[in-house]
Amino acid sequence: MVKGLPKILVCGGGNAAMPLAGDLALMDYQVNLFQLNRFSSSIEPIIAQGGIEVTGNTQSGKAGLAKLNLVTTDPKEAVKGVDLIMVTVPAFGHRAFFDAISPHLEEGQSVLVNTSYWACLRFAGKLRELGIFDKITLAEASTFQYAAANTGPASTHIYKIKNKIAFSAFPAIKTDRILEIMHTIYPQYEKRPNVLWTSLENINTSIHVTLALPMAGLIFDRYSDGSRGGVRLFGEATIPAGRLIESYDRERLAVAKELGIDIPTAAETVSKQYGYTEGKDLAETLRKSTHADIFMAIPHVKSIIEEDLRYFYVSLSQLGDLLGIPTPVTKGIVTVMSTMMGVNYWEGATSLEDMGLIGLNKDQIVRYVTTGEA
Repeated sequence: MVKGLPKILVCGGGNAAMPLAGDLALMDYQVNLFQLNRFSSSIEPIIAQGGIEVTGNTQSGKAGLAKLNLVTTDPKEAVKGVDLIMVTVPAFGHRAFFDAISPHLEEGQSVLVNTSYWACLRFAGKLRELGIFDKITLAEASTFQYAAANTGPASTHIYKIKNKIAFSAFPAIKTDRILEIMHTIYPQYEKRPNVLWTSLENINTSIHVTLALPMAGLIFDRYSDGSRGGVRLFGEATIPAGRLIESYDRERLAVAKELGIDIPTAAETVSKQYGYTEGKDLAETLRKSTHADIFMAIPHVKSIIEEDLRYFYVSLSQLGDLLGIPTPVTKGIVTVMSTMMGVNYWEGATSLEDMGLIGLNKDQIVRYVTTGEA
């Protein structure tokens, strides 16, 4: 256990990194913010302002200018001396940050990926190659703890703090070590038996693509010029989308059950994690939620669709094939969205091989995520 307040590094510079870094600083943690050099322009306003202006429903209970310890594009400088590193970027940005920070990791440090998407399984191999896998604690959470959006180049607004977030380390025998640290910051993290739970419990995969698909023509054709300020993806939730969520969810839960994993449905997670309960069905519940008022820019909607399809749907279908669990809806969504968007989401997607699971049977997979050895 880290003595005193842990020193924290937040990786990124967008709608996740800024509220996280800002709120942690308002909690009096010493916070470094690291951004990749090619995106240096995103942190220049933060440096110029002397911090991040934070408003909304914060974990700290505070608002105002959050002053950071260090804001940099130098990964060595960013990593040095910190206890906890949080990678707070979409799944398609995970690798770039891992490549940047991995050579500079120090023994005893913990790395948490705030949005799962099989992150621990995808990057354990790199840490093994560097000979530091046993010296570092690698963990992931099922989803990011804030519903937030940046309101300016150096300002952010937090709409909601999420409850009951699934959490595990890889291997699972290391979970208690990092969870003790995390509970001093975010008590809403809940221990899960292994990282299969955290990725399979990721509510984003049930909601984003399925909400977008029934109205994709309007979103990406009529709204693509940005003249309407983006789209209220949750506020426009449709009954057909709700049915699609439920059908996809049955396959996600069936794969989980075959692995001995008991996870909640999307509707149950929306209730437990966000407190959204009003509505006669899931679509109406989402339309009446706090999320319903959030306008998402069209490029952002495209990015979350890519994230879910390439970093979860394809691998979920492969896992289903391995376990003998049919996933026709999951596969169909990938194929239909690929056709509608003119993008082959099957191509370059995360595979069982990328996750280190190729050639393993069910029992070997569970043993691997628990102990680190198949």
